[in-house]
Amino acid sequence: MKYIRKDVEIRRFLKWSKIVRGKPIQIRLYELIYFELLELWVQLNKPPLRRLIYETINSDDYDEKFVKGKIFQQYIDEILETPCEDKSGYYIPDSREILSEVNIKEFYDVKFLIKSELNTVIMIDRYNAIYTFCRLYEEWSLKKKSEQIDDITKKERFDVTKDLPLKISTQR
Repeated sequence: MKYIRKDVEIRRFLKWSKIVRGKPIQIRLYELIYFELLELWVQLNKPPLRRLIYETINSDDYDEKFVKGKIFQQYIDEILETPCEDKSGYYIPDSREILSEVNIKEFYDVKFLIKSELNTVIMIDRYNAIYTFCRLYEEWSLKKKSEQIDDITKKERFDVTKDLPLKISTQR
């Protein structure tokens, strides 16, 4: 993540993504995949999306991060470290949201589904899965950003830009 912190636009996006409210469970996990691509994109000096995804699916740590689900489990573990005092759920301090036990179960269900999509030896299927998850995250983010830009009352930050640093849908 040290490479990402150099670019102001990326820092703003990361800050926005932490505090934005109302993320569905699957979007929270797709976001982790998008962040992995974003970090590699900056490290490799912003290559085209196709090369970026191929570098990701051919990397040495692909199995560890995606097939075994290490990045997803780390995120779930971070959430589990912050239970509410009244035991009603788990508090996410950045976005000031509370996730219930049902949400945690949904995390595990979605994690299993994502891992099963990414656990294939057929490279084109891996590519399509990564692309699709990132595109879905991008669509959700752009819709959320559009709502915030159009309606000042829904804006959690005043430096929200209308697009994402790594554009998925415009490249293929």
